Amino acid sequence: MKSDSSLRRLLPFAAYFNICFFWGTAGVANKLSSSIIHPFFAGSLRFLIASVLMALWVGFRHESLAVGLRDGKTLAVGSVLMYFLNTVLLLFASRRVDAGISTVMVSLIPITILLVDSLAARKLCVSWVGIGGIIGGFAGIAVVVVGSVSGNADPIGIALLLLADIVWSVGTVYLKYQSISASVQVQIFYQSAIPAILFFFCAVLTGNFDLGKLSWRGALPMAYMGIADSIVGLTSYLYLLRRWKTSVVSTYAYINPVVGILLSALLLSEEITMAKVGGMLLILVSVFVIQREDWLSGLLTRKVKRIAD
Repeated sequence: MKSDSSLRRLLPFAAYFNICFFWGTAGVANKLSSSIIHPFFAGSLRFLIASVLMALWVGFRHESLAVGLRDGKTLAVGSVLMYFLNTVLLLFASRRVDAGISTVMVSLIPITILLVDSLAARKLCVSWVGIGGIIGGFAGIAVVVVGSVSGNADPIGIALLLLADIVWSVGTVYLKYQSISASVQVQIFYQSAIPAILFFFCAVLTGNFDLGKLSWRGALPMAYMGIADSIVGLTSYLYLLRRWKTSVVSTYAYINPVVGILLSALLLSEEITMAKVGGMLLILVSVFVIQREDWLSGLLTRKVKRIAD
Protein backbone atom coordinates (compact mmCIF):
# COMPACT_ATOMS: atom_id res chain seq x y z
CA MET A 1 0.00 0.00 0.00
CA LYS A 2 2.77 2.39 0.96
CA SER A 3 4.68 1.67 -2.26
CA ASP A 4 1.54 2.30 -4.34
CA SER A 5 1.07 5.64 -2.60
CA SER A 6 4.69 6.61 -3.23
CA LEU A 7 4.34 5.64 -6.89
CA ARG A 8 1.25 7.83 -7.29
CA ARG A 9 3.15 10.77 -5.81
CA LEU A 10 6.02 10.22 -8.24
CA LEU A 11 3.85 9.91 -11.37
CA PRO A 12 3.32 13.69 -11.87
CA PHE A 13 7.07 14.28 -11.67
CA ALA A 14 7.68 11.48 -14.19
CA ALA A 15 5.09 13.06 -16.49
CA TYR A 16 6.78 16.46 -16.12
CA PHE A 17 10.14 14.91 -17.03
CA ASN A 18 8.54 13.30 -20.10
CA ILE A 19 7.26 16.57 -21.58
CA CYS A 20 10.44 18.47 -20.66
CA PHE A 21 12.75 15.90 -22.26
CA PHE A 22 10.79 14.29 -25.10
CA TRP A 23 9.31 17.54 -26.44
CA GLY A 24 12.75 19.10 -26.14
CA THR A 25 14.22 16.44 -28.43
CA ALA A 26 11.73 17.03 -31.26
CA GLY A 27 13.99 19.40 -33.18
CA VAL A 28 16.85 16.88 -33.18
CA ALA A 29 14.60 14.00 -34.30
CA ASN A 30 13.06 16.09 -37.10
CA LYS A 31 16.52 17.12 -38.30
CA LEU A 32 17.83 13.55 -38.30
CA SER A 33 14.89 12.20 -40.28
CA SER A 34 14.19 15.02 -42.74
CA SER A 35 17.84 15.15 -43.77
CA ILE A 36 17.53 11.56 -45.06
CA ILE A 37 13.94 11.10 -46.26
CA HIS A 38 11.38 13.57 -47.59
CA PRO A 39 9.29 15.38 -44.93
CA PHE A 40 6.01 14.02 -46.32
CA PHE A 41 7.36 10.46 -46.11
CA ALA A 42 8.77 11.13 -42.63
CA GLY A 43 5.48 12.52 -41.35
CA SER A 44 3.49 9.57 -42.69
CA LEU A 45 5.80 7.16 -40.85
CA ARG A 46 5.61 9.07 -37.58
CA PHE A 47 1.84 9.30 -37.41
CA LEU A 48 1.22 5.84 -38.84
CA ILE A 49 3.24 4.33 -35.99
CA ALA A 50 1.46 6.49 -33.41
CA SER A 51 -2.05 5.75 -34.74
CA VAL A 52 -1.47 1.98 -34.93
CA LEU A 53 -0.14 1.88 -31.36
CA MET A 54 -3.04 3.98 -30.07
CA ALA A 55 -5.57 1.79 -31.90
CA LEU A 56 -4.07 -1.25 -30.21
CA TRP A 57 -4.17 0.48 -26.83
CA VAL A 58 -7.80 1.56 -27.27
CA GLY A 59 -8.70 -2.00 -28.28
CA PHE A 60 -6.87 -3.39 -25.25
CA ARG A 61 -9.00 -1.10 -23.07
CA HIS A 62 -12.14 -2.35 -24.87
CA GLU A 63 -13.07 1.19 -25.94
CA SER A 64 -14.79 2.16 -29.14
CA LEU A 65 -13.10 4.39 -31.70
CA ALA A 66 -16.48 5.70 -32.84
CA VAL A 67 -17.05 9.41 -32.20
CA GLY A 68 -19.98 11.70 -32.77
CA LEU A 69 -20.19 14.15 -35.67
CA ARG A 70 -19.37 17.14 -33.45
CA ASP A 71 -16.35 15.44 -31.89
CA GLY A 72 -15.21 14.26 -35.31
CA LYS A 73 -15.31 17.77 -36.74
CA THR A 74 -13.46 19.24 -33.75
CA LEU A 75 -10.78 16.55 -33.82
CA ALA A 76 -10.38 16.90 -37.60
CA VAL A 77 -9.85 20.67 -37.48
CA GLY A 78 -7.52 20.47 -34.49
CA SER A 79 -5.53 17.61 -36.01
CA VAL A 80 -5.06 19.34 -39.37
CA LEU A 81 -3.81 22.51 -37.71
CA MET A 82 -1.75 21.18 -34.80
CA TYR A 83 -0.44 17.87 -36.10
CA PHE A 84 -0.45 18.04 -39.89
CA LEU A 85 0.29 21.64 -40.91
CA ASN A 86 2.46 22.31 -37.85
CA THR A 87 4.52 19.16 -38.44
CA VAL A 88 4.85 19.85 -42.19
CA LEU A 89 6.28 23.29 -41.43
CA LEU A 90 8.62 21.97 -38.74
CA LEU A 91 9.96 19.17 -40.96
CA PHE A 92 10.60 21.44 -43.93
CA ALA A 93 12.15 24.07 -41.64
CA SER A 94 14.47 21.44 -40.15
CA ARG A 95 16.10 21.12 -43.57
CA ARG A 96 17.13 24.77 -43.43
CA VAL A 97 17.89 25.47 -39.76
CA ASP A 98 19.80 23.95 -36.88
CA ALA A 99 17.81 21.69 -34.55
CA GLY A 100 18.76 24.00 -31.67
CA ILE A 101 17.25 27.01 -33.44
CA SER A 102 14.05 25.03 -34.12
CA THR A 103 13.67 24.31 -30.41
CA VAL A 104 14.32 27.94 -29.49
CA MET A 105 11.67 29.13 -31.95
CA VAL A 106 9.09 26.62 -30.68
CA SER A 107 9.49 28.10 -27.18
CA LEU A 108 7.80 31.23 -28.57
CA ILE A 109 4.44 29.39 -28.66
CA PRO A 110 3.07 30.86 -25.36
CA ILE A 111 3.45 34.32 -26.92
CA THR A 112 1.80 33.42 -30.23
CA ILE A 113 -1.05 31.72 -28.34
CA LEU A 114 -1.63 34.98 -26.47
CA LEU A 115 -1.75 36.94 -29.72
CA VAL A 116 -4.12 34.48 -31.42
CA ASP A 117 -6.33 34.39 -28.32
CA SER A 118 -6.44 38.20 -28.35
CA LEU A 119 -7.55 38.16 -31.99
CA ALA A 120 -10.27 35.62 -31.16
CA ALA A 121 -11.49 37.78 -28.28
CA ARG A 122 -11.12 40.95 -30.40
CA LYS A 123 -9.14 42.64 -27.67
CA LEU A 124 -5.57 42.52 -26.42
CA CYS A 125 -5.73 40.06 -23.54
CA VAL A 126 -2.61 41.45 -21.90
CA SER A 127 -1.46 44.43 -19.82
CA TRP A 128 1.33 46.85 -20.64
CA VAL A 129 3.71 44.48 -18.87
CA GLY A 130 2.62 41.66 -21.17
CA ILE A 131 3.12 43.90 -24.21
CA GLY A 132 6.72 44.28 -23.09
CA GLY A 133 6.95 40.50 -22.99
CA ILE A 134 5.61 40.21 -26.55
CA ILE A 135 8.14 42.76 -27.80
CA GLY A 136 10.92 40.89 -25.99
CA GLY A 137 9.88 37.60 -27.57
CA PHE A 138 10.11 38.96 -31.09
CA ALA A 139 13.39 40.65 -30.19
CA GLY A 140 14.63 37.14 -29.37
CA ILE A 141 13.63 36.04 -32.88
CA ALA A 142 15.54 39.01 -34.31
CA VAL A 143 18.66 37.91 -32.43
CA VAL A 144 18.33 34.38 -33.86
CA VAL A 145 17.76 35.72 -37.39
CA VAL A 146 20.76 38.06 -37.21
CA GLY A 147 22.90 35.18 -35.97
CA SER A 148 21.71 32.92 -38.80
CA VAL A 149 23.81 34.70 -41.42
CA SER A 150 26.66 32.34 -40.56
CA GLY A 151 24.82 29.59 -42.46
CA ASN A 152 23.18 27.75 -39.55
CA ALA A 153 19.77 28.98 -40.65
CA ASP A 154 18.14 31.23 -43.21
CA PRO A 155 15.19 33.65 -43.17
CA ILE A 156 12.91 31.16 -44.94
CA GLY A 157 13.59 28.52 -42.30
CA ILE A 158 12.91 31.04 -39.52
CA ALA A 159 9.69 32.11 -41.27
CA LEU A 160 8.54 28.47 -41.51
CA LEU A 161 9.17 27.99 -37.78
CA LEU A 162 7.26 31.17 -36.91
CA LEU A 163 4.36 30.05 -39.11
CA ALA A 164 4.46 26.64 -37.37
CA ASP A 165 4.09 28.41 -34.00
CA ILE A 166 1.13 30.42 -35.31
CA VAL A 167 -0.61 27.35 -36.78
CA TRP A 168 -0.20 25.45 -33.48
CA SER A 169 -1.54 28.46 -31.58
CA VAL A 170 -4.61 28.76 -33.82
CA GLY A 171 -5.35 25.07 -33.22
CA THR A 172 -4.84 25.46 -29.47
CA VAL A 173 -7.19 28.44 -29.23
CA TYR A 174 -9.75 26.66 -31.42
CA LEU A 175 -9.77 23.61 -29.13
CA LYS A 176 -9.94 25.88 -26.10
CA TYR A 177 -13.47 26.90 -27.06
CA GLN A 178 -14.62 23.38 -27.99
CA SER A 179 -15.73 20.45 -25.85
CA ILE A 180 -14.85 16.84 -26.72
CA SER A 181 -16.59 13.90 -25.06
CA ALA A 182 -14.20 11.25 -26.42
CA SER A 183 -11.56 9.83 -24.07
CA VAL A 184 -7.97 11.05 -24.17
CA GLN A 185 -6.86 7.78 -25.80
CA VAL A 186 -9.42 8.11 -28.60
CA GLN A 187 -8.48 11.75 -29.12
CA ILE A 188 -4.80 10.89 -29.49
CA PHE A 189 -5.71 8.14 -31.98
CA TYR A 190 -7.52 10.59 -34.26
CA GLN A 191 -4.81 13.23 -33.76
CA SER A 192 -2.41 10.64 -35.15
CA ALA A 193 -4.57 8.87 -37.77
CA ILE A 194 -5.80 12.04 -39.51
CA PRO A 195 -2.32 13.51 -40.12
CA ALA A 196 -1.03 10.04 -41.06
CA ILE A 197 -3.59 9.88 -43.89
CA LEU A 198 -2.84 13.45 -45.02
CA PHE A 199 0.91 12.91 -44.99
CA PHE A 200 0.49 9.66 -46.95
CA PHE A 201 -1.56 11.33 -49.69
CA CYS A 202 0.88 14.25 -49.89
CA ALA A 203 3.80 11.83 -50.18
CA VAL A 204 2.05 9.79 -52.90
CA LEU A 205 0.86 12.83 -54.90
CA THR A 206 4.32 14.41 -54.87
CA GLY A 207 6.06 11.13 -55.71
CA ASN A 208 7.88 11.00 -52.39
CA PHE A 209 6.39 7.81 -50.96
CA ASP A 210 9.27 5.56 -51.94
CA LEU A 211 9.88 2.53 -49.73
CA GLY A 212 13.12 1.95 -51.61
CA LYS A 213 14.56 5.08 -49.99
CA LEU A 214 13.53 4.01 -46.50
CA SER A 215 16.43 3.44 -44.13
CA TRP A 216 16.81 2.88 -40.41
CA ARG A 217 18.54 6.24 -40.05
CA GLY A 218 15.49 8.00 -41.49
CA ALA A 219 12.79 5.80 -39.95
CA LEU A 220 14.04 5.49 -36.36
CA PRO A 221 13.75 9.23 -35.52
CA MET A 222 10.15 9.21 -36.76
CA ALA A 223 9.36 6.03 -34.83
CA TYR A 224 10.80 7.79 -31.80
CA MET A 225 8.62 10.86 -32.46
CA GLY A 226 5.53 8.71 -32.95
CA ILE A 227 6.02 7.07 -29.55
CA ALA A 228 7.85 9.65 -27.42
CA ASP A 229 6.32 12.87 -28.73
CA SER A 230 2.85 11.94 -30.01
CA ILE A 231 1.96 9.34 -27.35
CA VAL A 232 4.15 9.59 -24.23
CA GLY A 233 4.61 13.36 -24.32
CA LEU A 234 1.01 14.27 -25.11
CA THR A 235 -0.46 11.74 -22.66
CA SER A 236 1.88 13.02 -19.93
CA TYR A 237 0.89 16.61 -20.68
CA LEU A 238 -2.85 15.93 -20.54
CA TYR A 239 -2.38 13.87 -17.35
CA LEU A 240 -0.34 16.61 -15.69
CA LEU A 241 -2.91 19.31 -16.51
CA ARG A 242 -5.34 17.42 -14.26
CA ARG A 243 -2.83 17.24 -11.40
CA TRP A 244 -0.93 20.54 -11.38
CA LYS A 245 -1.75 24.18 -12.03
CA THR A 246 -1.44 25.19 -15.69
CA SER A 247 1.08 27.88 -14.74
CA VAL A 248 3.32 25.20 -13.21
CA VAL A 249 2.92 22.74 -16.09
CA SER A 250 3.74 25.45 -18.63
CA THR A 251 7.23 25.84 -17.17
CA TYR A 252 8.26 22.99 -19.48
CA ALA A 253 8.61 25.74 -22.09
CA TYR A 254 11.70 27.00 -20.24
CA ILE A 255 13.39 23.59 -20.27
CA ASN A 256 12.66 22.34 -23.81
CA PRO A 257 15.02 24.79 -25.58
CA VAL A 258 17.86 23.98 -23.18
CA VAL A 259 17.39 20.26 -23.88
CA GLY A 260 17.21 20.90 -27.62
CA ILE A 261 20.34 23.05 -27.80
CA LEU A 262 22.42 20.65 -25.68
CA LEU A 263 21.31 17.54 -27.60
CA SER A 264 21.81 19.20 -30.99
CA ALA A 265 25.38 19.96 -29.94
CA LEU A 266 25.98 16.42 -28.65
CA LEU A 267 24.24 14.41 -31.39
CA LEU A 268 24.52 16.69 -34.43
CA SER A 269 27.72 18.58 -33.56
CA GLU A 270 25.86 21.87 -33.93
CA GLU A 271 27.59 24.93 -32.56
CA ILE A 272 26.14 26.60 -29.46
CA THR A 273 26.34 30.18 -30.71
CA MET A 274 25.76 33.42 -28.83
CA ALA A 275 22.79 34.08 -31.14
CA LYS A 276 21.09 30.84 -30.08
CA VAL A 277 21.72 31.39 -26.38
CA GLY A 278 20.87 35.11 -26.50
CA GLY A 279 17.68 34.55 -28.49
CA MET A 280 16.65 31.70 -26.21
CA LEU A 281 17.15 33.80 -23.07
CA LEU A 282 15.21 36.74 -24.50
CA ILE A 283 12.29 34.52 -25.52
CA LEU A 284 12.21 32.64 -22.22
CA VAL A 285 12.32 35.83 -20.15
CA SER A 286 9.48 37.19 -22.32
CA VAL A 287 7.42 34.01 -21.79
CA PHE A 288 7.99 34.33 -18.04
CA VAL A 289 6.87 37.99 -18.11
CA ILE A 290 3.66 37.08 -19.96
CA GLN A 291 2.85 34.10 -17.72
CA ARG A 292 3.43 36.17 -14.56
CA GLU A 293 2.18 39.52 -15.85
CA ASP A 294 -0.48 39.95 -13.13
CA TRP A 295 2.09 39.42 -10.38
CA LEU A 296 4.66 41.66 -12.09
CA SER A 297 2.08 44.41 -12.75
CA GLY A 298 1.05 44.39 -9.10
CA LEU A 299 4.67 44.41 -7.96
CA LEU A 300 5.59 47.35 -10.20
CA THR A 301 2.44 49.26 -9.25
CA ARG A 302 3.23 48.89 -5.54
CA LYS A 303 6.81 50.06 -6.06
CA VAL A 304 5.72 53.09 -8.06
CA LYS A 305 3.15 53.95 -5.40
CA ARG A 306 5.80 53.74 -2.67
CA ILE A 307 8.13 56.03 -4.61
CA ALA A 308 5.29 58.50 -5.20
CA ASP A 309 4.39 58.50 -1.48
